Amino acid sequence: MNWDAVGAMGETAGAVAVLVTLFYLALQVKHATSEARASARQAVAQMNVDSLAVSFNPEVLSAAAMKATLGDVLTPEEHSNYVRWILSRMRVLENAYYQHRRGLLDEEEWTGYMAIIAGLAGPTSYAYQHWKWAERSYSPQFVKEVSRIVESAEPIPTPPPK
Repeated sequence: MNWDAVGAMGETAGAVAVLVTLFYLALQVKHATSEARASARQAVAQMNVDSLAVSFNPEVLSAAAMKATLGDVLTPEEHSNYVRWILSRMRVLENAYYQHRRGLLDEEEWTGYMAIIAGLAGPTSYAYQHWKWAERSYSPQFVKEVSRIVESAEPIPTPPPK
């Protein structure tokens, strides 16, 4: 083997190494972009929830949640607090769904969130009518997922009468 052949093999190996490096860097950029997108979505969702949370009255919300669970009639103030709380919870869950779709939230965690969604948006929940009214303000993929979850969920038993 002469030096020209050795040099040609070295140049070929160098070119392959450059291609492998470029491929690796492209994957890293793609991953970083995905992470940045997830971070941005998380920040927007948190701002949305924070802006709603400012309007909650903790005592009223606590009473409203208890009454809604028991099937009692809510006062207008309780209803207003409870509906805003549901809206903020569903926004958090929408973000969790997005993170799950991106592979940033594992299946086990998402399964727990699915149970919460079934309880909040199911047809026997106090918030069902609110969800049906507000679903158009959520992403179409999340609305489909909520529908799938609610349709496949076992009915939540109603509390016994007082």
